[in-house]
Amino acid sequence: MSNTLPMHAKRSKWLCSGPILKVLLNMAGGGIENDGEEMNGEITTNPDPILGGPALRLLSCLCRLAQRDESLFSSQEEGGSAHSRHLLVGFHRALHSFIYCNPRNSELERLALVDAISSFASSSPDAMTIVLDDPVLREGWLSLSVAQSKLKAVVLQSVANAIDPPKEVDANGDCVLPWSVPSNQIAMKLFNALSVVNESGGFGDDATKLVLTNAISPFVEIRLSSYALLKAIAKRGEGAQILLSHAGFFEFLTQRETSAETTKEGREAKHDIVIAILNSDARGLLADDTVKKLEDIVRQGPHYVKAVPWELATE
Repeated sequence: MSNTLPMHAKRSKWLCSGPILKVLLNMAGGGIENDGEEMNGEITTNPDPILGGPALRLLSCLCRLAQRDESLFSSQEEGGSAHSRHLLVGFHRALHSFIYCNPRNSELERLALVDAISSFASSSPDAMTIVLDDPVLREGWLSLSVAQSKLKAVVLQSVANAIDPPKEVDANGDCVLPWSVPSNQIAMKLFNALSVVNESGGFGDDATKLVLTNAISPFVEIRLSSYALLKAIAKRGEGAQILLSHAGFFEFLTQRETSAETTKEGREAKHDIVIAILNSDARGLLADDTVKKLEDIVRQGPHYVKAVPWELATE
């Protein structure tokens, strides 16, 4: 974070200054030189074969700093807007260079790519728009095809974090809220893009169906990341309505006796989805019996188990 030790504000601004970013972007393949490859009509540098990956990961970390401190990439000083545009364009080129130079990337490389794209997209509304309007970056970030369980979980969790950025606690114990929280329109566009990218999986344009399918996965990490994404969407009034309008979602939340979730973390995560719906703007639009059922679940707690009569238990 840009306001905690040892990453205090001055050090953050130095890391995000023009000279440092220029070197990192050149290493990652986001610079413009005379001896590079042509991309979108420009001659761009090739990623450094040794330092390109680490430079991209460092740029991803700087993007996460920008989520907490808007001034890092949108300085009020003269030339600040040009500096911000240079970073957006350069990082965009670097991501394309990484994909171009790693057409058959391994799972580790794909994990690094997902982290880089999601961090870049979450750094500002402009960056999110760039990613969502770029089919190559959308595919690189959101594709769940031929993905192992860990990679699927990382993709789903990264989308959840982009829609609902997690809070951070600084060195003084104070809660720091991210400034770059996507609007409802952008959040739902990202959620829908998840189904568009994975349309070949048989989900069509139904992102809720895709996430619910993963929410009953036998792999714990996939279930937990799916719950996180459902919670992030449920916090949005429009998102909660979309989820509840999907056949099977309400039963997924309320049928606790037949739930396949056996872990403590999973039960608590599902419980948080119910709380998010009740705290959203959609609550006033729900039927009274629906609200009562959800309130009963909240009152009972995440680990509620229906009591079995003694006579049945001893048969």
